Amino acid sequence: MNMENHQQPQFNHEEWISRLFRFIETARQFSIAFAQAFKTLFQKGLSEAWKEIRSASKKLSLADFIFAGTLTSIAVFGGLILFAGIGLLSYQSLLWLQSGVWTEYPLLTVFNFLFENTALHQWIVTPESWIGMQKMILWVLESIPVSLALMVPGFSITIMAGGILIAALVFRFYQFKKYND
Repeated sequence: MNMENHQQPQFNHEEWISRLFRFIETARQFSIAFAQAFKTLFQKGLSEAWKEIRSASKKLSLADFIFAGTLTSIAVFGGLILFAGIGLLSYQSLLWLQSGVWTEYPLLTVFNFLFENTALHQWIVTPESWIGMQKMILWVLESIPVSLALMVPGFSITIMAGGILIAALVFRFYQFKKYND
């Protein structure tokens, strides 16, 4: 068998490298042009949006500002509750990383702190009636961690207030646009 017929052409490294560099240069030029076009479009869109916001804000009433302020305050309050829960969970995690032992903070700890020496606390400790209800409430208080009891309502409050605020702002914006046309 003749080996000369089955020889493969030699690979030209210099040509391959020069093609690679041309491709990289073309990609660099494309990315620069794309970034400039995106920046220009973004600036134009932002300036148009700012004009729309300024024209709509002049038409807002005192009730609109009170409504928006109240919803914003509720959202911030929910966010603080959420971050308190995240902070407690982070603190527990830090303690666990240091000692290797998980420090539990059940809801019962907060309940005992808030309702110590009250009739409700006495009923949880030594129930005389509604024993099944007491067992169910005690199980919930012992099972749910404080961090979860803070994070879930905090997240829910923040999302609901923020969603209502955004929906109200969009509604008022389109209401103004409808009356102007």
